[in-house]
Amino acid sequence: MVKIRLMRVGKKKQPSYRVVVADSRSPRDGRIIEAIGNYQPRLEPSGITIQNDRAVYWLQQGAQPSEQVKKLLLLSGAWSEFSGEPAPAALSQSAQPGTKAAATPAASIKATPAASVAAEDEADEGASPEAPPEAPAEPEASEEQS
Repeated sequence: MVKIRLMRVGKKKQPSYRVVVADSRSPRDGRIIEAIGNYQPRLEPSGITIQNDRAVYWLQQGAQPSEQVKKLLLLSGAWSEFSGEPAPAALSQSAQPGTKAAATPAASIKATPAASVAAEDEADEGASPEAPPEAPAEPEASEEQS
């Protein structure tokens, strides 16, 4: 089976990835069929460059993207081009005139699961401490006496 996945490149503790098409049996950094893009998570915002035409071609040939690559394809627009689904709301808002556009779509969407969890934790810390958590409503027990 052919997969579209990330291949790690870069120095120790400074990851950078290539988006590659490879046989699923080959190792992560092993033999590839074609390199179709780059992902640089250390940049702010994350740097994503993908050749959408090649990504769509491989998806049409039956290549299966990994979870992370599928998120990157959504950000680049290749997944919506392949599946016919509309682009995510954050991407369509940045493309409208009159709105302040981010440098890249990745600026508004966190591509890594760890980054999105950290953002949720920060949002939870900002919640007001005075509001008690809502208790689930207990159904009233009606006692029947015969």
